[in-house]
Amino acid sequence: MMSERCEKVRLAAMAALDGETPPLSEQEIREHLAACAACRAQVEQLQRALAPLKRQKLRVVAEDVWPGVEAALRKQTAPAQPRREACVFAALGLFLLACKIVGVLPELAGNWLPKVLPLAAALVLFCVLKQNPFQITGNLKLEGNLR
Repeated sequence: MMSERCEKVRLAAMAALDGETPPLSEQEIREHLAACAACRAQVEQLQRALAPLKRQKLRVVAEDVWPGVEAALRKQTAPAQPRREACVFAALGLFLLACKIVGVLPELAGNWLPKVLPLAAALVLFCVLKQNPFQITGNLKLEGNLR
């Protein structure tokens, strides 16, 4: 069972290995590691695990690609369908209203066509106009070299 002191020293040693400021002084960590074989083994194992990562170099990209992406996004224009769709839905609403008026007329109350026709028309129209509003276009091209 690991003592509370061992846990604090191990966490402080991990923080120091990560380049952070540990909550304990370096001298306190060294003294505890000299006296505690279990903590010393744990910290040595962590050092061996981190050694390959510390040898890695961070690749810095010299070119900023965001201005090119932003310019390309501004050039793209949205299709002019929303206005057309608004007209179609307005026409559908007028058609449904007309069918309802015809349906309530006393002489047509027994006829099934005014009751079924609006539903069928709405279903057909929604199937025809079905479109994904979150559609992603893949025609965006970046200018310049990414390296």
